[in-house]
Amino acid sequence: MLEQKERAWAREMAALVEEKEELALELKHQKELDSVSQKELYAMYANWGITSDDNQKLAKEKYWLITEGFGSFLTVVSQSEEFKSNLEQIYRAYRDVGYQSGLKDGYTYSAQGLGRKETPLYNSKAKKRLSKLDKEFGRKTPALLEKILECPLVSLDELKALLIPVGPSSPKSLSGDDSQ
Repeated sequence: MLEQKERAWAREMAALVEEKEELALELKHQKELDSVSQKELYAMYANWGITSDDNQKLAKEKYWLITEGFGSFLTVVSQSEEFKSNLEQIYRAYRDVGYQSGLKDGYTYSAQGLGRKETPLYNSKAKKRLSKLDKEFGRKTPALLEKILECPLVSLDELKALLIPVGPSSPKSLSGDDSQ
């Protein structure tokens, strides 16, 4: 049995070495492509059968993707039942946590003889604020999409840089940071 495991391990190692060699070749090839002059690039396009019409088509498609595609994608995703269902489940979980916290605090304040309006967390405008935020949320365009739409001819490298996640997905108020 030990011999079988050793053979399996040896096969896995051989596959990993082969994969590493393939990646090294790909990297070398990519470095060569990155150092190609404009004249050599035009010759490569000609060899591959790429024409200026193809380049124009790619430029038009990139422009559409940036000016309309991202927004369409976000709309379709945000309006999908799967997304709405998941968002609803998260909302209900936050609500339930809030209920439990509120009950706990309510019992504590009640034991101290405090009335509802005397408690430090009472906010008579909370329901109105929630309703306002809910309406605003449906009308907002994400800041990232606005930034992309401001410059539809952005390079792909700049676009990739915009799409790198920058932090946690939970709001600070829910991640244990009470400094707000």
